[in-house]
Amino acid sequence: MRSVRGAAPARVVAVVLSGVAVGLAAVAASASDRKGGPVAIPGIEADSLMKDVRTLASPKFAGRLAGSPGYDEAARWAARRFEKLGLRPDGDGYLQPFPLEYNAIETCRLAIASGGRPPRALAIPADFTCRGFTGSGNVSAPVVFAGFGLTLPDRGWDDYAGLDVAGKIVLVFKDPPPFDPPRTAEGIAGWGDAPLPRPKALNAQAHGAVGLLMVSLPKDGKVGPPIASVMHGPGAHPAGFPQQHVSGAVAEELLAGSGVTLEALAKQLAEAKAPRSRALASSATMTVTARYRADQPAANVVGILPGSDPELRGEVVVVGAHLDHVGAQEGVVWPGANDNASGSAALLAVAEAFSKSHRPPRRTLVFVLFAAEEQGLHGARWFVDHAPYPIDRIVAMLNIDCVGLGDGLQLGSGKSAPVLWELARSLDADGDRITIADTWAGGGADAAPFHEKGIPTLYFATTKSYTHLHQASDRPETLNPALLEKVARLAFRTARSVSDGAYDREAVKP
Repeated sequence: MRSVRGAAPARVVAVVLSGVAVGLAAVAASASDRKGGPVAIPGIEADSLMKDVRTLASPKFAGRLAGSPGYDEAARWAARRFEKLGLRPDGDGYLQPFPLEYNAIETCRLAIASGGRPPRALAIPADFTCRGFTGSGNVSAPVVFAGFGLTLPDRGWDDYAGLDVAGKIVLVFKDPPPFDPPRTAEGIAGWGDAPLPRPKALNAQAHGAVGLLMVSLPKDGKVGPPIASVMHGPGAHPAGFPQQHVSGAVAEELLAGSGVTLEALAKQLAEAKAPRSRALASSATMTVTARYRADQPAANVVGILPGSDPELRGEVVVVGAHLDHVGAQEGVVWPGANDNASGSAALLAVAEAFSKSHRPPRRTLVFVLFAAEEQGLHGARWFVDHAPYPIDRIVAMLNIDCVGLGDGLQLGSGKSAPVLWELARSLDADGDRITIADTWAGGGADAAPFHEKGIPTLYFATTKSYTHLHQASDRPETLNPALLEKVARLAFRTARSVSDGAYDREAVKP
């Protein structure tokens, strides 16, 4: 990890934000009317936050899949909001374009047959979904269970050993094995990228299979539901190879007659730490039509609020949230209300609160709505590599992701940016008191590319926030508007404190 101006990360955090910590009481006083209690902040109200959430989660944006027409319209909507709030564009406009791998799913259908019964069509999204980077195809074939779908001889594992999958559809656990490989591969920790969906699909295809079905690994006796996801992993796109995620009930139906249940298979694999692949007495028909592009245009949305202090305005505080979600399939839209319309709405509210303030920030604020977080942080990585300000001038990054559901707030990165974390916790103690003490090291999600560059980060995520993660049930009515308002209020107060704090940048030079 590279730190700001080459100093050690902990040293950078302490020096960069020590002045903020020292002046915390004065800053907090400027953000509240009375000590020890929350106060309203113009521009941050539950009703307006939820209005933005409902807009972003509406069918007109079609799940905001990065690179899609729905996402592009959402980005233009956000850019107009930035302009209305008086934020400046980055260069010629508010949109920061970059190329992105993209897959538009037009048809996604699945039918199965087992126990001698005729095929039955399954329902999306309750029974199955298409993986975001599925290939196209119309295949009918017997189903074979192939464990975790891995072939890793250097780690002593091969789910396909002695298994004939030529011309067949393979059923595998979507997750990586919950144990270490039997052998250690040189230069590779654990299982590497092999358990990701695309490597599993490519491996199945290389063994002659014609399609891939994935099911979540049982945990505590439960199997996770099918989700819509565009996290796919490395490798060439298998254009003619369909990939779908099925429910536990569908997987059990495919296993019927094999003498074993999904739970039993998972237990056998975990205990024996050896493959348990087998042919099944079932078949499936997968029908998928998808349009793939390797370089689809996508864009972050960037708005700049210049600092007012002659000496500090060249230093930057980034406030970020990802705008994208996972799109739509077969007419079903994944709204992404919590993930991450909530964070995007909070960022817009923070920007509005600054625009309504009588006092501009001393340091420059850069607000960024990232594209393609769901796909692998591509928008955040692009921004870090093409930021409108030098990386060594970014003093902190606040990331707001999944902040509308739950009953409290966890602030991440506290173990790697302790002064920034304690600043926010102190502000919360003098306000709504919603934060918990648990934290983690490193950035996480869109904060990760900043953390990797040595920039102190703070990650806002509500507790118990992932009940509807990547499900079509992630709708506005599931959110906690009062909590969302409190999170946005703390994000504003933290951004205000950091943007107004003074410290000697010369002290962080090598």
